[in-house]
Parts: sequence; C-alpha cells; structure tokens
Amino acid sequence: MSGKTAMLRGLVVVGLLALMLGLVPASAHTEGEAGVTLKVAVMIPRTPEAANQAARYNSRLAEMTGGNVKVRVYWGGAAGDDRDVLRKMRTGQMDGAPLSLELVSNIVRQCLVLASPALFNNYRELDAVRAALTPDFDKEAYENGFKVMGWGDIGRLRLFTKKPLTHISDFKTMRPWLYPESEMLKEFYKVIGATGVPLSIAEVYGGLQTNMIDVIWASAVLAAALQWHTGTEYVTDRGLGFIGGAFVFRRTAWEGLPQNVQASMTKLAQEEAPKQQIDMRKSDERAYIKLVERGHKKLIPANIKEWWDTGHMLRKRLVGRIYTKELLEKAEQIAAKYKEADEL
Repeated sequence: MSGKTAMLRGLVVVGLLALMLGLVPASAHTEGEAGVTLKVAVMIPRTPEAANQAARYNSRLAEMTGGNVKVRVYWGGAAGDDRDVLRKMRTGQMDGAPLSLELVSNIVRQCLVLASPALFNNYRELDAVRAALTPDFDKEAYENGFKVMGWGDIGRLRLFTKKPLTHISDFKTMRPWLYPESEMLKEFYKVIGATGVPLSIAEVYGGLQTNMIDVIWASAVLAAALQWHTGTEYVTDRGLGFIGGAFVFRRTAWEGLPQNVQASMTKLAQEEAPKQQIDMRKSDERAYIKLVERGHKKLIPANIKEWWDTGHMLRKRLVGRIYTKELLEKAEQIAAKYKEADEL
C-alpha cells in the first residue's frame, strides 16, 4: 500500500466512524426492501483502497443491523463544499457528515474552544479537555436538531508555504489562505496586519496552483489527501495546534432509525473510534515525515515564543465572541494538568 493510499484510507475511516474532520456532504436516507441507506459524501477522491474500506465498514454494519442499514459514500465533494453540506442537512437533503469545528459551531456555539489558539501542546491535553466538554456539546447539538456520533481530530495543524515564513510579520508579505468560516483566522490576520485570501476548501487546490494563495493551514495527512502539498515547498517542523471536528447526523434521520440500529451504529463507532483515532494520528506523523523525505523543506520559526504569545493574546480576544471566559478557563485548567515540562 502506498503512503498516499494509506493516508486516504485513514481519512475515510475516520469520517465513516465518526472520528473525522471537517469536510463532507450527504443526502437524505431512503427506505425500501433494502432497508435504510444513509448517504454521506467526502471531499477526498475515490480510490480503490478507500472504496474497499467503505465496503468493509458497510459489511460490518450490515452484520450488526441484519442488513437493514448501509452507508452510501459520495466522493470528491460531489455534493458540494462544506458550507453546502450543513445547509443541505438543515433542509433535510443530507443525512450526516464529518464537519470541521468551524461548521459545528453553528450548532454547538462554544465548541471552538477545542481549537483555541495556543491552548494545546500535546494530544493528552486535547483528549482530556474534549472528554470533559463534549457531553454538554452533544446535548446542545441534539437540542439544535443534530446527533453527534463522535468528536475527533486529523492531526497537527501546520503551515504549508511556497516560500520561507519564519516570523509572524512574514504573513504581511504573503497571500495566506483564509477559511471563510474561521473567525479565529479572521481575527489572527487582523491582529498581525495581514490580508487573508478567502477560499472555500474546494478552492484551495486551485488557489495554490494559480498562486492566488501561497500559505495554507492543514495537517500533513489532510494536505496529502487533498493534494494541497503539491502546491507548496515548505512545512512547519512542529504543530501549531490540532485540526478537529465531529461527525453529525440530522436528528430526524437518526430518530428515524430503529432503536436496535441506533444501538448497533453507536456500538460500532465506540468500538472502532479509539483505534482509528490513534491510527489517524500516526498517519499524520508518517505523512509529515514522508513530505520532508520527498522534498518539503522544514519551516523553523525564528522565535517560537513569539508565535505562542500571539496565540495567547488571540485566545483572550476571542472571549465573549466564540466562547465564554468561564468555559475557556475550565479548558485551560484541564489542559494544564497534562502539560509537559518542556512545553511553552
């Protein structure tokens, strides 16, 4: 199995098993002799390995539900971009999708605390905070019409660039990508005096190829899966955070499933999610190593404290806008228990 194929496989698994990241579409379930088909779409292209993985998931799901439920995958963003996905789920055209935290924040208002700048240095901190906060987030999502199947991440947030970027001030001389849904990125560029170029996730690849943008934010496994790495030459040597999201279903679609099917799907996700999350993180690290081995040059911040200090400042500026002071302090207190001695 090639490294690229393994990365794609990991991303699909995470999506289907509710571990995912934030990009996907779906479409209303249908009923008939074959039971229920839950339609889910993903941004990554269809590959034989990815399709086989989806088939294996369906096989296991069929065993657990007596053949009454299956998942149909729409590949390559065929159902629209990430914003289209949420809109279609709201109108009943879509069933479920892995969504980024930025999109999930439309249904769980304060979930972006899980992406708070300079809050997490390691996975232990992230896991502890997420475990403590997501039960309440799940309840809020359900009240707002969505069932969260699981929360997860797809690796360390890194900068990928066309030319060296070692100081925060370098952003002002470049054309950094602005994910339109990210209030954090908007505020970051505002604070440092840079101008971001707004592009949807589906437009990033083309933006890199045409030099519309020359800086992107992604995990190594995500950049490789979506081929974004082909338009860049540099990657930060250390993570600047983590990329997370959640897999959600429309509440009405979920409640329309028989209780035994709900139980089987929940059981399958709970059984597979921890292992798949670990595999995803390992895949992300391997992807980073392979990118460097194959020619990407390491970006080493000239003063990492400058970056972390900016993150701390940004974290405080977002209080009252995307999360409360109380929730942020709770997350900070939990994370502090798992901080390692050599971290900033």
